[in-house]
Amino acid sequence: GAIASESVSSGSFDQKTADQYLTRNSSISLQGSNVSEMTNTVLSITTEFAGVVSQQDIRNEGELSYSSLTVRVPDSELEAYLDRLATVGEVTFLSTSTLDVTTTVIDLDSRIDTLNTSIATLTTLQADATSVADLVAVESELTARTAERDSLVAQREFLQDQVDLSTVYISISADPAATTDSPNFVQGIVDGWNALINTFAAIITFSGFMVPFIVALIVIVVVFALI
Repeated sequence: GAIASESVSSGSFDQKTADQYLTRNSSISLQGSNVSEMTNTVLSITTEFAGVVSQQDIRNEGELSYSSLTVRVPDSELEAYLDRLATVGEVTFLSTSTLDVTTTVIDLDSRIDTLNTSIATLTTLQADATSVADLVAVESELTARTAERDSLVAQREFLQDQVDLSTVYISISADPAATTDSPNFVQGIVDGWNALINTFAAIITFSGFMVPFIVALIVIVVVFALI
């Protein structure tokens, strides 16, 4: 974030009192037994830190579930926010990247100031124009400079927002060890009974399969006995 804040308007910017502007993004992965409960806890913590959830996605894949969120929190609270998230579940990944945008900020401020000066001059010429041709030319140039200035102001405001609010990408997944089936006595009885029935069915099927061979063997034995 910026070392000191700066007011932003559509027409002009106050002189900077800071030498550096930083944007910070963090990624954190959490793992636990109940993804839904962990997600709700993260949402509560985000509200507590005056953060904003810009994206949320929950997916179920078999017995495992997965949740991902994109959150924006005040840059000054980033470290404390990440520390609180670490209490929600097991942290399997944590990374923070910092980008220095000071040069871009200074360039935008300079260009906006130049355009404001030019717009003020053109506004004066517009008021003093003595012919239609001069008035049309001034108005055309004034419109172009104003549109360019407004575009730069929008970029500057967006950049200031990135400086003031840090983006945190949060992924929450189920712990495979915690989602395995627990022992179930009744289910064990059901599975054993089904296995027993299947065994008897296999024996009966095999017996039916062997009957023709047994009959043929008896016939052969009788024929040899008669001979």
